[in-house]
Amino acid sequence: MRFIVFENKFRNRKIGIKRGIEMLTGLEFTGFIQLERLWWWRNFIEYSDYIPIKYPQQGFLSIARLNDTHKHRNTIRVYTRQQYNSDKRELFVLKQLYGKEKERYDRKQRVKSKKVW
Repeated sequence: MRFIVFENKFRNRKIGIKRGIEMLTGLEFTGFIQLERLWWWRNFIEYSDYIPIKYPQQGFLSIARLNDTHKHRNTIRVYTRQQYNSDKRELFVLKQLYGKEKERYDRKQRVKSKKVW
């Protein structure tokens, strides 16, 4: 099981990736997408999103929501990549966001901060 620490969520404690993502998004977590095979998944991905994390690496965890044409409808998957000099896989974590992705993430955070009662 992989454990991660979400930034400013769950009291900054380690939590299983499946349970944490399901609680944050409200959607079922069905597994991982290998970046090397992203071309196969492109027809099934509705959108990609980024979640700030602190552990195992500081940065933004990349997740994808699958659309209605896939057999696992309206579920979340996490991107992974091949580790260097190893057969193991690691989570795809971006250190920073740039361009349109950063603007979209910042806009989303502003909207969330306005909704606080």
